[in-house]
Amino acid sequence: MRTTLDIRDDLLDRVRERAEARKISYGEAASDVLERGFNSEIPTRWENGILIFAPGPQGAVTTDHAMKLKDQVESDFT
Repeated sequence: MRTTLDIRDDLLDRVRERAEARKISYGEAASDVLERGFNSEIPTRWENGILIFAPGPQGAVTTDHAMKLKDQVESDFT
């Protein structure tokens, strides 16, 4: 679907970089980022109008969590 969006310049630059690195269209890159955000399992909650990271009772962020995130980010650029 084709649509028009107002996107901040700094974010559009990041979408362009992502698209060029993966040799995909800007639309595909933006769709990928949006899908990842919507499917994110990062526990958050709204408090007084502010989005807060809230890992909950299952524990704090561990080294294992950080390493999985690092691996995920690295795989995005390969």
